[in-house]
Amino acid sequence: MHAMRMRSLPVLLISLAASGAWAAKDSCFECHSVQEGMSIVFKDDIHYKYGISCADCHGGDRNEDDGNVAMNASRGFKVRVAREDTPEYCGRCHSDAAFMGKYKPGQRADQAALYRKSVHGQQLAKGNKKAAYCVDCHGIHNIRAVDDPESPVHPSRLAGKCGACHGEIARMFQQSRHAKVFTTAGMAGCSVCHSSHATEAAGVATLAGAAPVCGQCHRASSAGGRAAAIMTKKIAGLAPAAQAEAAREAAHALSLAP
Repeated sequence: MHAMRMRSLPVLLISLAASGAWAAKDSCFECHSVQEGMSIVFKDDIHYKYGISCADCHGGDRNEDDGNVAMNASRGFKVRVAREDTPEYCGRCHSDAAFMGKYKPGQRADQAALYRKSVHGQQLAKGNKKAAYCVDCHGIHNIRAVDDPESPVHPSRLAGKCGACHGEIARMFQQSRHAKVFTTAGMAGCSVCHSSHATEAAGVATLAGAAPVCGQCHRASSAGGRAAAIMTKKIAGLAPAAQAEAAREAAHALSLAP
């Protein structure tokens, strides 16, 4: 079996080079292609498709054939990154507008900054290691573009991804009228109201603050706008301790008229 893999390696390397995604020498792929390691799934990764390979994230020397040398700390190699470190780790490139622009002109480069201000980022800053990080939503070596239907954060799949952590909220949302409308319109369920990297927690301020989220789609004079106003007035009349939970349930389970 090992000999068969070795014989198939030249064909794989030629194919990769011909694709233009990986044309320079890369000992990482030469080794992991034989071992059937992460390179099997990484070939579908958006980074690989842009020619960004293992050493660009993990360091090391892709030109060195000796694995002990290529993956040596003296060559800058770092085998793993802790989940809680990924916002800063990914942000090294994703916060660099010039770097990002080389691959996709106009690409946003503020996702890491937005994440730090989000409810997830704030929880991380408080030491909560159960908070959501980049890899929890986007994956690791199989990261796909947001507009890729196979991406876990594609508009058609985002509610399911958020529901992996927010199960009961996701269940209520999927049964609401909003879920049907968003699906029909190709809108990303959760991020329509909560944003994506700058995710805000649901609460009274979300519904009845200076810029209520319902007002993004529903005019105040519309049926939906009037229903939202009535709902927020009722919530505001509850005891403070009950307001947050009522706001969460109402926002995700209600069926406002369009």
